[in-house]
Amino acid sequence: MSLLKVENLSHSFAEKKLYDQASFELYKGEHMGVVGQNGAGKSTLIKILTGEVIPDKGEIVWQSNAQIGHLDQYAQVDGQYTINEYLQTAFANLMEMEQRMNYLYEESAANADNDLLMKAVELQNN
Repeated sequence: MSLLKVENLSHSFAEKKLYDQASFELYKGEHMGVVGQNGAGKSTLIKILTGEVIPDKGEIVWQSNAQIGHLDQYAQVDGQYTINEYLQTAFANLMEMEQRMNYLYEESAANADNDLLMKAVELQNN
């Protein structure tokens, strides 16, 4: 099952047709980059995928448990943070989960405790 399925996407901006029956699927573990010239529709595609813009035609289907993250190109970032620190705030819940998993893995190895190992596996599968 795909994380994202786009079927027959069509969208125009003013007189310019950005997409004409475009289709693609994105599966777990895959990555997608959006590249193109200015005005090609990169930002519009992101806005369509996040539901900020409704396409003229087509269907966008996200897997039911998918969590969508997006950093707007015009985001105002507090200058006291590095880029890495700023991005970590967006994924604070995942960073905490990773720390918890690492702790459980270390403790399970140190104490030969399979229950702790299984808790770490459960966290990883969520």
